[in-house]
Amino acid sequence: MKQEQNKQMEIESYVEIEKVAKDSIADELGLNPGDRIIKINGQTIKDFIEYKFLITDTYLELEVITLEGEYWVLEIEKGYDETLGIDFSDIIFDELKTCHNNCVFCFVDQAPSNSRDTLNKKDDDYRFSFLSGSYITLTNLSKEEFNRIKRLRLSPLNISVHSTNPRVRKKMLGNKQAGKILEQIKELIAAGIKLNTQIVLCPEINDGQYLEETIKKLGEFVPQINSLAIVPVGLTKFRDDLYNLRSFTTEEAQRVIKTVEDWQAKFKEKHGFNFVYLADEFYFLANKPIPSAKNYDQFPQLENGIGMVRILWDQFTELKNQIPVSLEQTRKVTVVTGVLGAKALAPLVESLNNIDNLEVDLLEVENDYFGSEVTVTGLLTGRDILSTLAKSKLGEVVLIPEVLLNDDQLFLDDLAWSEFKKEISSQLLRVDNKALDLVEKVLGIELGGEGDE
Repeated sequence: MKQEQNKQMEIESYVEIEKVAKDSIADELGLNPGDRIIKINGQTIKDFIEYKFLITDTYLELEVITLEGEYWVLEIEKGYDETLGIDFSDIIFDELKTCHNNCVFCFVDQAPSNSRDTLNKKDDDYRFSFLSGSYITLTNLSKEEFNRIKRLRLSPLNISVHSTNPRVRKKMLGNKQAGKILEQIKELIAAGIKLNTQIVLCPEINDGQYLEETIKKLGEFVPQINSLAIVPVGLTKFRDDLYNLRSFTTEEAQRVIKTVEDWQAKFKEKHGFNFVYLADEFYFLANKPIPSAKNYDQFPQLENGIGMVRILWDQFTELKNQIPVSLEQTRKVTVVTGVLGAKALAPLVESLNNIDNLEVDLLEVENDYFGSEVTVTGLLTGRDILSTLAKSKLGEVVLIPEVLLNDDQLFLDDLAWSEFKKEISSQLLRVDNKALDLVEKVLGIELGGEGDE
């Protein structure tokens, strides 16, 4: 290790260390949270992809500025697969790749003007697609970025297709370059990159014959394309001067399900799996049963809301033989959820209400912040929940979905959890999206053990 005192050094770019693992290489070298890595082997670091690529070398030279302002050059010899034991607060170290599309269904364009910055930020960054599973359109990539994806084989990538019809896709994305999607997909597949794809389905725009065409053309790339998710368009009340869109009717949702089921049968026969999957919302909207777990083929699109209800229901079924028939003391619990969440939780709550001395109320909160057509639980705000709670008779325990809070413990409207709690006299518990956590907190016991939560 070579160490020098920094005197007035100008740093063009750096990445700040957030955590250092105990007994790791970084820990042994004396690195600490807050220290800044300037270069690795003479190269600046744009993102976590580049960091992971650079540290595969068996010899590393790290240039670092410590919290105390010292300039260090650290020489490291390590194994090929050995990590440094460093974590960062973000996965993108330079500027976020922003979206220049003008999508007819863009949720950012439908956000209220006073919403938090993250709701007003349009990104279309391929690095998020590779590292965290977000979806990109491929329309905002430079030639250099597209070639980097191929060169580093960033696989799998998640692609928002929406339609393979060039005219329809250009209209939907508001981008003249959007019609090249099939050529881009072919080029990525030729480079050995696997893809997951999605369609945001809009009535009378990319449904009907265009949906059939898109499923058919993307299905020709199986298995290089792993899966295709179809989700319904989400509409807020803030659509003044935006493209005239509407939600699906019950009958239209039923037709979409029939179309997808027909294609699933074809893919199942040819490839052994269904390939195309519908968001849970379609089944609720159509008043159709949620498919069994085998229909989802290991749930390749779970992060897209595909099959989450089925997993929850199956988890609950597996717990049933552990659930007592009676509680020793009376207990009343209020479970807070959104409109769609209420449909998912209703069978569980009905079953739990068969337990003696237990009363569970499902409190459905309508979304006033975005509008009543936004029904997913994850987009509820703290103030909308407080408004509903104030008009309701609550149990001694109130369960709040964990998904409603970010890492800073803020609701979507930036109401702090600490302030939210002051408004409620009942005991507040946060619950995740797993059946076990829900049941244990409803019952006030640990299943398979004893004690309160």
